[in-house]
Amino acid sequence: MNEINSPLLIDSNKVKEVFVFKTSQIVENYKNINIDVSRFFDQPEVKLYKCLATGYRFYYPYSTIGDAEFYKDLSINRENYYSTRWEHNITLKQLNPYDTVLEIGSGFGVFLSLLKLKGIEGKGLELNPHAVQKCTVEGLKVEGKLIQEVAKENTEKFSIVCNFQVLEHITDVHSFLKASIEVLKPNGKLIIGVPNNNPYLFINDTHHTLNLPPHHAGLWNKESLKSLETIFPLQLISMEFEPLTYTFTYFLNVQMKKSNFIIKLILRVLNKIFPRLLKKVLCKFINGRNVLAVYKKVI
Repeated sequence: MNEINSPLLIDSNKVKEVFVFKTSQIVENYKNINIDVSRFFDQPEVKLYKCLATGYRFYYPYSTIGDAEFYKDLSINRENYYSTRWEHNITLKQLNPYDTVLEIGSGFGVFLSLLKLKGIEGKGLELNPHAVQKCTVEGLKVEGKLIQEVAKENTEKFSIVCNFQVLEHITDVHSFLKASIEVLKPNGKLIIGVPNNNPYLFINDTHHTLNLPPHHAGLWNKESLKSLETIFPLQLISMEFEPLTYTFTYFLNVQMKKSNFIIKLILRVLNKIFPRLLKKVLCKFINGRNVLAVYKKVI
């Protein structure tokens, strides 16, 4: 068996297997949303590993992770795939008119358009050719390049580098983050928005289709995001979680379907008698689906 290293700590093989997925089930899940992903799977299983030093979890083998054609199919089948997100509005509040912003994975230019409305200089990187073409037509500056390519000629050029719902799709996490930091000016900000894979939200939804390959390559949470400070020249400034109110109905439905009998019964009774109180209590103590981490580049 080949040695498996952590995508975050490239010279470390201190990882452990935490879950095994049947590829037949994954393929069937995607069929239910009208996407054929069978070409990504030539083995019976996909394994989920955990980096013991950082808490980062990742799927293996990497060959099961999506390509440009997959994301084109996804954007066509899911009209709201590229849309305004909670983390866009949170990030906009932290920007100044003089900031120079690089967004990695800019999609159809939703965030870049918001920057343009505020008069902030923004540039995007996007590997979906269909999305790049659309952005170009709309007058947005978007290139079909990897951040690793851009970093070779743009050292310390941007005051803000951000990516929203991108890092969970990356297999070569270390080089991606290293390059993102290289294009940042000293004291510039790296802003990362990813799904919040905390146990409360996902423990009863392990086979959620879009949290599996080929869509996602890794699973991030508070622990793994915090660990970036120990690997890269970064200081974590803030970490903010999307309120559960944004996805409460989905969350409650999953818990009532997949929890054990006692929890199901309690939730159903409370939701029938005190629905507003139940929502208020759960949303107060449980974080929502996404998390936004803001780092400062330290010298």
